[in-house]
Amino acid sequence: MLKKWFKKLFNLLERPWPYFFTFHLRPKKADKIGIVSDKLINYPKVAIVMQGPIIYDQDFTLETIKIYKKLFPQVIIILSTWDYEKKEYIEEIKKETEEVLLNKVPSEKGVQNINFQIVSSLSGIKRAKELDVEYVFKTRTDQRIYGVNSLEYLVNILEKFSAVGDYRQKKRIIGCSLNSFKYRMYGISDMNLFGQIDDLFNYWDINLVDNQGTTYAPEAKFNEVHLATSFLKRIGCEVKWTLEDSWRTFADCFAIVDEQSLDIYWYKYARMKEYRYVRYDSERNDQEMTFREWFNIYTGLQNKSSVDLNKIKKIIP
Repeated sequence: MLKKWFKKLFNLLERPWPYFFTFHLRPKKADKIGIVSDKLINYPKVAIVMQGPIIYDQDFTLETIKIYKKLFPQVIIILSTWDYEKKEYIEEIKKETEEVLLNKVPSEKGVQNINFQIVSSLSGIKRAKELDVEYVFKTRTDQRIYGVNSLEYLVNILEKFSAVGDYRQKKRIIGCSLNSFKYRMYGISDMNLFGQIDDLFNYWDINLVDNQGTTYAPEAKFNEVHLATSFLKRIGCEVKWTLEDSWRTFADCFAIVDEQSLDIYWYKYARMKEYRYVRYDSERNDQEMTFREWFNIYTGLQNKSSVDLNKIKKIIP
């Protein structure tokens, strides 16, 4: 009934527009989830590390844990959050997963709260390492994946696309198209990362940042870039600070999957806008690095001519 109402409403709205309109509904609660990942004969030991503050509104974080238990029943779920969270609510969460880490807030936030990300991410990954996990999916408490078989898909990506080059890296690190930008140098998003446990540990085992960001390379400017380039330097990959070199590191060390393939929902910002950055009017610097774009770079980087960033419409800093 609700879908029919939406369809009538949007047909009326769409008629005078020069654009087509689409919408999609996702269940808020785990009790509406009836799908489950395929049962595998040999299932790798995987942990989902959810880092960040608990989202109490509509029980988002709690329901996300419940949904993951349905979608991925063989996976360890680790919540890495803060010691200021409501104790009674933590007890409710512990009914769904005993792996709840209450971290102390860092004394300095760092630029754009990067130290909060580092502390909670590394804490969760350390716990996964203690549990002898083979692979980790690091995500956030305000995001949720609905894609059935997503973790199997990510493991298979790592198995089919070996890391290239003589670097101190066991496997590629997989990022997501959401907030990974093709024209931002080394701009792999830090929100959702998947990889072999030692690689993910190495990615997040980084010094905290002061509030002025004086430990950043001058070219970094953004947390995502600081994290990615710091990791690249630790594994012995030279960072040249050019767009062509950025694409080379994507081709050699990383892989990108589409947020749609994982069916990600982000309960923040423009949450009702499914395709935040997709435009058709001009070439823009907020074009996301999708699997399509990554695969073309991976297979044919040598066939791409240099890009003049000054000729691309600047939307993001």
